[in-house]
Amino acid sequence: MEKKAKKKWSTKKKVLVIVLCIFLFLFASTLIAGAVVLNMYCKTAEYNIVETTADVNLIAHRGYRAVAPENTTAAFEEAGKAGFTATECDVYRTKDGVWVVSHDMTTYRMMDKSEFVEKITFDELQKMTVDNGSNIEKYPDLKVCTLEDYLKICKEYGMLAVIELKGPNNTEHYDEIMELINKYDSDCMFISFHLDNLKAIRALSDAPVWFLVKEIDDEAIENALTLGGKCGIDFDYKKEENNAETIQKCIDKGLEVGAWTVNDEESMNRLLEAGVKNITTDCIVYK
Repeated sequence: MEKKAKKKWSTKKKVLVIVLCIFLFLFASTLIAGAVVLNMYCKTAEYNIVETTADVNLIAHRGYRAVAPENTTAAFEEAGKAGFTATECDVYRTKDGVWVVSHDMTTYRMMDKSEFVEKITFDELQKMTVDNGSNIEKYPDLKVCTLEDYLKICKEYGMLAVIELKGPNNTEHYDEIMELINKYDSDCMFISFHLDNLKAIRALSDAPVWFLVKEIDDEAIENALTLGGKCGIDFDYKKEENNAETIQKCIDKGLEVGAWTVNDEESMNRLLEAGVKNITTDCIVYK
């Protein structure tokens, strides 16, 4: 039998197939890129412990997270034992009104279940276990740290409590934070990327408030100054814009200055020379 000749694809069909192939390629690439980013986001960083004799205020970033899971009682206790001047934490409020310590709005990265912190009760949060972080194997059955737990540890070790106010929610409940601080007679400072959060806490407290910024510019400086009282700017030291000249501009305006997250002595010393006395770090400790 005579074979039938194959029917040629129309131009329209060829274009459709090409477009479909491009779409599938881009979709697959996005999935792969997303998986890589997610892995990097969740991966526990490895830190080289650096000891210093410099005259500097060292703030333990999310506790001493180089040696214990971040933002946990273990990390804050290790910060106290290591002699940090201060330790920083991040806070959210649960659905039933308990202030807890968490950097992320969800529990996905640090705990064995994934939920939005502000959408569940404290009891529900307590059923989860921390399963990520430095030396996690040394800390079995580690649970979420409450703001009250954190303040107790800061008081015990004489550390300044540096509290980052996360997200734009719950500003109307900041009086609850102040009640806890007054209960433990805590020395504290507040930081946030959200200016309105700092204004809300300023209305309740004369504690130092620092505006968190990636890049220091004139607008950021003016925003920080509007907070009044003991105010400052805490910046990303890796940004080229945040140079010695810009830092000096902040100091000349009367602002306190701090830098995050500095993990090597060379960078720290450069910042000290520029007038920065407050260094938030994961791994630099006093010798």
